[in-house]
Amino acid sequence: MKSTSFSIERVQRLRRAAEQARALPSEHHELRPERERSDGWIASAYDANDLIKVFDTLRLKTGFSPHAYEYRSGPDGNGIIWAVPIESPLLAPEECPGLEDTWLSPPKPPGAIPLMQAIEGDGSPWSYLSASILRREVAEFGAAWHGCVWSPQTILSRLPRQADEPDMSDDAEGFDIPVGDWTWRGAVPSDWEPAYVERGKTRRVVLHVRDPVGEDQIYRATDIYRADSYDCTTTTKVLCTGDSGVIF
Repeated sequence: MKSTSFSIERVQRLRRAAEQARALPSEHHELRPERERSDGWIASAYDANDLIKVFDTLRLKTGFSPHAYEYRSGPDGNGIIWAVPIESPLLAPEECPGLEDTWLSPPKPPGAIPLMQAIEGDGSPWSYLSASILRREVAEFGAAWHGCVWSPQTILSRLPRQADEPDMSDDAEGFDIPVGDWTWRGAVPSDWEPAYVERGKTRRVVLHVRDPVGEDQIYRATDIYRADSYDCTTTTKVLCTGDSGVIF
């Protein structure tokens, strides 16, 4: 078994760069004049290559191009990015079949596949950690207000402090904020740093994440990759809950 840990500073730098790269121009946000807004799906002018380029160990497979769609409902927003054959034009949502069994029924252009299925990398441990961050940033594309899921969450690197500890100052990175007494659902983990684990043909990325929305909780996310793919399946396990949370 091969295991590699990553410093939280390096991971946070990558995540911040990705967040900036997927940000939509202000004219696409809720700050647009009311008369220019329209609810529903639109074809986005956003170039998802800007996001992919943040991850220097990853690349889009030859023959594919990313196409993005945005969804707006008042101040709320969501989006989706597909990988499509490179010669395909960007179609309007009404020209695409909608995924009826998926929330908001996003448009899917002919020949499109989920973006992560068209991602390849250099095979390094960092490339798999990068794929885990990219996957979450892609899923958060276009998110606004109630559409946000990943943005409020924080990747942890160590055991969070308890509210009754004497040092209540926030960490400079903001990932170790005290939140009241945690209620643990099992043993407290001894290792918290983001990690890559290789066992046989399976690659895993393990993240400990705090989600403050609703019931404040810390969970472990394990992304499982096949040796020939940068698309993963994810399992999550709630480790503990807090006595406060955020509702917006």
